[in-house]
Amino acid sequence: MSYKTFDFRPSVEMLQVLARGSLRQNLPKAVRLWVILRSHYGHETDPLLLQLGETFTYSNWSQKFFTETDRYHKDYTIPTNHDPQCPCAQTISHWLFDSDLGVDTEEWQQSFLKLYPMSQQDLQRLLSAGIIPETKKGSKQKCLPEGRLFAVTSKNLQYDFNALVEMGWLRVQKVSQGQSTRLKTLYSRVKELPNFAITPNNVDSDLEMGVSNVILNDLADFFDDFGRSINGEQRFVLDIEYIVRRQLSQQINGIRKQLKEIWHQSQISPIKITYVSARNFQRYQDEGEQYIVYPVCIYYSHRAPYLFAFGQNPRNESKIDWYDYRLDRIQSLQKLKWDEVNIAGFSPKTCHYKTPKQIESLRNQAWGFDFYKPQELLLLRFDRYFHSQYIEGTEREEIFTQIPYKHAENLINNCATSTSAQKQQILAAIQARRQSDIYCRVNYRVGDYNAIMRLRAWGPKVEVFLPGHLREIMAEDIETTRSFYRS
Repeated sequence: MSYKTFDFRPSVEMLQVLARGSLRQNLPKAVRLWVILRSHYGHETDPLLLQLGETFTYSNWSQKFFTETDRYHKDYTIPTNHDPQCPCAQTISHWLFDSDLGVDTEEWQQSFLKLYPMSQQDLQRLLSAGIIPETKKGSKQKCLPEGRLFAVTSKNLQYDFNALVEMGWLRVQKVSQGQSTRLKTLYSRVKELPNFAITPNNVDSDLEMGVSNVILNDLADFFDDFGRSINGEQRFVLDIEYIVRRQLSQQINGIRKQLKEIWHQSQISPIKITYVSARNFQRYQDEGEQYIVYPVCIYYSHRAPYLFAFGQNPRNESKIDWYDYRLDRIQSLQKLKWDEVNIAGFSPKTCHYKTPKQIESLRNQAWGFDFYKPQELLLLRFDRYFHSQYIEGTEREEIFTQIPYKHAENLINNCATSTSAQKQQILAAIQARRQSDIYCRVNYRVGDYNAIMRLRAWGPKVEVFLPGHLREIMAEDIETTRSFYRS
């Protein structure tokens, strides 16, 4: 049987198709899939093409692809760098740029950076290790040993084969093995390659957007699997509550486009914004107030998009600091030149190091959205069942550190911000609770509205002990709410 040939080089466009989502997150897998496809469908002169039967097992392919398979590529362990001639010794960069089938380094990098803007340092990390190390607390990323593309387990490679089956590059069937109850997995090549792969430059715009790059947890995997419709049906829907008024959509779109243009510059310009702050609304009403700031990034939180910027701000107009500006409250945005700005402590030099990574690092230091606010110790008691269902084993477990009951008592006794009377009241409260409940500590941003709203939403499943002033606020809010429902 004659088969179509797969003679595409590892261009960014081709790898984007194989990544089925963010190439930034899935670069090693996409390159491996490209290599495996060349081993199945390469031209007869292709050095990667393997001579396999009409049907074959993963083991058949592995025996021909690697060297010393029985010793280094059989079990579910990562192979050591055992043989310079074995494909598992070659790095990602080798497969992309140095092999006979590779592409021009500079051209590939420019094409990649158009889709995924990042620093050259981060790009080199990605090419040398397979990932860009994240600062997010609890991240469980794994680098490729020595950057070797095939330094993965046989189980990982079988997942790669399964991905090719799902995309229509290979067929699979299960057959019995004599008297054994186990089924053997047989693969076979397809006569017609998937249509979308024939024209790799025709990349869907939703993939170019790199949606998965903005999600910092495993939810990104859903976009990889279900970002496209399946047999004409969209099987994954993300329902995000969005409270921005529809009549402001055009205004927000204009601001968004301005920011995108500014961030595409080699040197980011300062901006002047007219902002209607909830903090100063009574003073300025709808006229808003003007601030000169250095724009850094946009976060979606509190059911709306916010611009994180460094500069003048509503909290203290005389102090240069961080602030989050809700996009729908920005009435206008004007791009400035640095020589038009004369503000003490505000210059290209001071703003150069204000980056999204710095923001993420600061946010990871304490619980809360307003990372620029001071930290304070938060001591909580959780209902045991609630904790096991909604905290334990989730990302929240990294935030809320579980502590023994006695440790919780010690924290109250040693609290420097509480008076003796407050301490006695809080100690009496904690001693009246079950020691079998779950006690947690966390640093939180003082007065952060998002954290307080979350505590309110958990209702009687959580109790605040420290800080004392927050415990009083929670009690007052609950009493006020209760008064509305009294007969």
